[in-house]
Amino acid sequence: MLISGILDNARLFIITIVLSVQLTKADNILAIFSYASGSPYLLVRPLIKELVDRGHQITVVSAAKYFPTIDGTRHIRVFELDHLIEDVIDFEYDANPMQTKWQHASWVSHFYYEASNYILTNEGVQQLLHNSSAQFDMVIMNTPISDALCGFSQHFNAPMVGIAAYGSTWIIDYLVGNSAPSIYEPMSPVGYTFSNSPSLFDMWNNWVYLTEEWLLERLVYLPPQLKLYRQYFDNSYSNFEEIRRNFSLILVNQHFSLGRVRSNVPNIIEVAGMHMCVHKNCKLDPIPDDLRRFMDEAEHGVIYFSMGVEIFMKWLPKHMKDTLFKTFSTLKQRVVWKYDNWQSFKNKSDNIYVSSFMPQQQILQHPKLKLFITHAGLLSVIETAYYGIPILSLPLYYDQFTNSQRMRMAGAGQTLHLNLINVEILNNSIQELIQNPSYARIAKQMSTRFRDQPMNPLETAVWWTEYTLRHKRSPPIQSAYLL
Repeated sequence: MLISGILDNARLFIITIVLSVQLTKADNILAIFSYASGSPYLLVRPLIKELVDRGHQITVVSAAKYFPTIDGTRHIRVFELDHLIEDVIDFEYDANPMQTKWQHASWVSHFYYEASNYILTNEGVQQLLHNSSAQFDMVIMNTPISDALCGFSQHFNAPMVGIAAYGSTWIIDYLVGNSAPSIYEPMSPVGYTFSNSPSLFDMWNNWVYLTEEWLLERLVYLPPQLKLYRQYFDNSYSNFEEIRRNFSLILVNQHFSLGRVRSNVPNIIEVAGMHMCVHKNCKLDPIPDDLRRFMDEAEHGVIYFSMGVEIFMKWLPKHMKDTLFKTFSTLKQRVVWKYDNWQSFKNKSDNIYVSSFMPQQQILQHPKLKLFITHAGLLSVIETAYYGIPILSLPLYYDQFTNSQRMRMAGAGQTLHLNLINVEILNNSIQELIQNPSYARIAKQMSTRFRDQPMNPLETAVWWTEYTLRHKRSPPIQSAYLL
């Protein structure tokens, strides 16, 4: 008993020492997000919460409603960003499909100029910049595009960590000195050839588009950001280039097991799935009883249809919605349909469950689920891959086209264009994906590979973030090309 008591006291002493050491290592972090849509906030929020739970002091600068309050953070809310995000969503659906790449880039550049400007002129942010006692050990921000905000790293003399919500691009490669062959994968999904084994012509075609994107960055995106940087931080262009290429770490929302194998320098870390509730401190809420019964009692399985958090059914033309309903209502499977403003849903069918909110991860792991029909947003594709579900993609814009093509080429799904579908085409694709066992088999294999990691994605992101904090300004993982 005496020995047991001594051992218990020793364990308590060791735990106390460890906790004390952890508390003394708490750092002060500034996190700045100027995302052009709401979904990337779903990616970064778990990281911020976990860092807070580990004792770090974090100041968050972001849009208001897209980033709910996290206990223990100081939150500077930039309400103008919410209006900008809504403008972006409206623009993407009202945009003229015949507009040129340069016209679209000009509008995107204007958005990020406005986003950076709203942040830099915010009263709370200005107080930070003019507070001589304000100190930060790290600046976390989204990248690329909002380059003027890199000045915060210079201002506070703090290492800079980027979060690439849409994965790596040639701009990310440039910023960190990565030698990845970008001719295989330009930044924009529009106009280039997507192939596992591109021919010489394919690579030439991609090089042309990559060159155009380089010109867009230099002539359209960067000048407004440089203007803001000079106004609020420094007047040296050469210093601007140096600062924007001084990322100590970039967390990219991708993973090689999902069909995007790239050579990366050590300070590019893949964290696809960081947003998912798969870590030990996270517990998913149960599926609502009525939805659970609807799925449990599905004799022939369930199909889940959702276009994400930003694509509203009201934006889809009536004939598209009619095509979707006519197809779904004739299926022997039950359909779970995420439909914003579901009270306005006029059509009724016993095999269709409609709601404006769906617990997506819980639905994707339900044993009766057979197929996910989605817009192919990156977070949804990652969740689909994690749970091993075949996917039918209906992409609308930006990265959704490349996300859907990766799943198609992997053999885990198919892609349809919304403006070309009819009842016959949609029904044939659904039947092929459900009845051909190869899709489910490949999806399960992808899930097994994706899950086979030494740490879950959030733990990986936290570990490398704290690694950067431990080594401060000069972590030994930056490319020698930039040193």
